[in-house]
Amino acid sequence: MKRENNTESSLFYEKHLFSFYLKKRILSLKFLICLLLSMIPILQILNDYIFSTNIPIHLRLNQSLLDRILYWEDFIASYGFFLIFLPIIIGVDIISEEFSNKSAMILYSTESRNKILFIKLLSLMSAISLLTIIYFSTFLIAIFITTNYLVSIDIFLIGFLFVYLEFIFIASLTFMISALTRNVISSFFLPFLYLILNQFLEVLELGLLSYYSYKMKVFNFFRYMFFQDIIIFSNITVICIIAIFGLPIMIILITFYTFNEFDIRVD
Repeated sequence: MKRENNTESSLFYEKHLFSFYLKKRILSLKFLICLLLSMIPILQILNDYIFSTNIPIHLRLNQSLLDRILYWEDFIASYGFFLIFLPIIIGVDIISEEFSNKSAMILYSTESRNKILFIKLLSLMSAISLLTIIYFSTFLIAIFITTNYLVSIDIFLIGFLFVYLEFIFIASLTFMISALTRNVISSFFLPFLYLILNQFLEVLELGLLSYYSYKMKVFNFFRYMFFQDIIIFSNITVICIIAIFGLPIMIILITFYTFNEFDIRVD
């Protein structure tokens, strides 16, 4: 009976802590700003394709153009480029905040570091998931209201997964840097710098370090498959797909292992 009570007490603490960190993510000014910023690509697409001409929408848009141009080429690939910085804004202080306000020693002495890190990570990923769902749902509703078309379900789901995995990668990278540097400024600047330089790493023959390189190969694979009925499935494609799924996991494992090696008393 005593063991059951201890288990229930521990679960209550974990649920309460998760709820606290999740509310801190999604009820913050930062999350609201990210939501507003995520609406910009949708408004831009509506302006460019829906409101910018007097020609009736049914005469200049069909299902194929909606899927291929408006959704895949623009909404997924072009208009949303700056959105990759939103996970940094949401997660920049996920761990470094306690070290900045000197409360880390108290927090990490009450429970295991792995437990605290896992709860923080889960709250961050939940906030990223909510942001992505709202972003895509708003686009889907706005397009349907203005055009009476819906994006083909398979293309929509792959596009959603494509963007979501990139958000997760960036969030995990921010999570790692926040944990390893324990500094809010570094937690913002270093992921931001990586994303800026990311597109040029392949030119510098550092493609193995470029998430953008992996992403574009997978993006082109699905583009050819969906819109040109060409399936170019190679070992490189397999490696890139594995990298897109595997890199966030690897980053998170490195974070957990390395953070447990730190002596937080020095801060």
